[in-house]
Amino acid sequence: MITWMQKHKKYLVVTIWVSTIAFVGAGFVGWGAYDMNTNRAKSVAKVGNRNISISQFQQKYSTMYEFYLNASNGKFTQEQAEQMGLDKVVLKRLIQDNVMLNYADELGLDVSQEEIILALMVDPSFMSDGKFDKAKYESVLKQARISPKDYEQNLASNLLLDKLFNALKIDTNSKDLDMLAASYFMKDRVSTQIINLNRSDIKVDESELKSIWESNKDKYLTQTKYNLKGKFIPKIISDENLTALQEYYDENKAQYRDGFDKILSFEVAKERVKDDYDMRQTRKLALSQYLKAKKGELEFEFDLIALEDDYEFDAQELKNLQIGDYIKPVKYRMNYQDGYLISKLESKDIPKPMSYEEAKEFIIGEYIDNKLKNNLENMAKGALENFNGRDIGFIARDSKVEIAELNESEVSEFINLIFDSKSKDGYVILGNKAVVYKITDQKLASASDVSNYENLLRNSAISIKNEQLIEDLLSSLQHRYKIE
Repeated sequence: MITWMQKHKKYLVVTIWVSTIAFVGAGFVGWGAYDMNTNRAKSVAKVGNRNISISQFQQKYSTMYEFYLNASNGKFTQEQAEQMGLDKVVLKRLIQDNVMLNYADELGLDVSQEEIILALMVDPSFMSDGKFDKAKYESVLKQARISPKDYEQNLASNLLLDKLFNALKIDTNSKDLDMLAASYFMKDRVSTQIINLNRSDIKVDESELKSIWESNKDKYLTQTKYNLKGKFIPKIISDENLTALQEYYDENKAQYRDGFDKILSFEVAKERVKDDYDMRQTRKLALSQYLKAKKGELEFEFDLIALEDDYEFDAQELKNLQIGDYIKPVKYRMNYQDGYLISKLESKDIPKPMSYEEAKEFIIGEYIDNKLKNNLENMAKGALENFNGRDIGFIARDSKVEIAELNESEVSEFINLIFDSKSKDGYVILGNKAVVYKITDQKLASASDVSNYENLLRNSAISIKNEQLIEDLLSSLQHRYKIE
């Protein structure tokens, strides 16, 4: 296939959009791998006439693992994946895809070799200087531990699904647009009454606080305490070597920006560059000291305690530590001096129920919040029965109006909430305020207002109709093809 592509690539025209497997960049190295005994079976499931191979399962698992890893800023773990049943989620997704692929087979749809080649040619992951690069293609797949055959088979499945969905796609009509316009652009004439209640107005009953503590002792626990031995490496103050600083600046200039996001010149950023350079040199020293400590060649100098919410340490790393484990150098400030800390876990103090005095500051915050909300709701209900609001005129979802005693953010939240409500009157709690309202009239936005959002309406209508179509079709087809 690649040989054919290289020979004929000048005749190929980019005419297709395709969603491919999102593995590039992460490379599946080390994490997100689901272990299966390949001697036990060649596939994990069969749907109709299609098998779901172990390779497909592994690739999909790694893709979804990567998604959660990125969403959690690198804190998603294999343990969390097991707790959420990621393997079952992946298998369900693959079964649904293969149900639809069976239907595509039944309809006689197919993907040609030329279509697969076109998709590969336009994938930026495999390009160098704007052109397909065979060496890069093979390197990326090798890094991801996927054979070209497996990758191209999965790509063919994605292309076939895309072709099926395009074939099934239904357009919208004027009635759909009118319905959405009525939903999106209906204007309500609203009257409002604002009720304010300050936290300081809430009277705290000490006996109630103690009762809450007695009933919820297991809720109010101390943090895990990590007893560490530490050694501090103060920041190295190096000589001002302009050549070294210039080289460091050239490597990292993108991080030195002004308030307008423009890169600062070396002269302007020099002090920051010098500080960062010194910290990098300090980290190198700290790493060497860390390795010595692990070999027993370095003595720690002081005791310290770390808690789960200490910003210097990674909470997940602390949680995974075993007694005797060493912690790699972390940035640390000691006696008003920056540097790096290396440390070793001596012991852990597990969480235990707080005393009343320890828990009081947490209980009282929740107590006041609940009392404030309950009092506001009671006052709002009374105000609604004897409503005396002020007419603020007609408003739509995107209206920018001023409401006395509410800031811009509160006005926006209030408008969104009343348009999501099915009631013509009610109240909305916004922090220490209750907004009591009544809708007194309604009207549609003008034709000119609606026309400004015609593309939005059309795209929304198409999305809603087609998502529902696929959902209903999938539900029906799952009883049509045997799933093993």
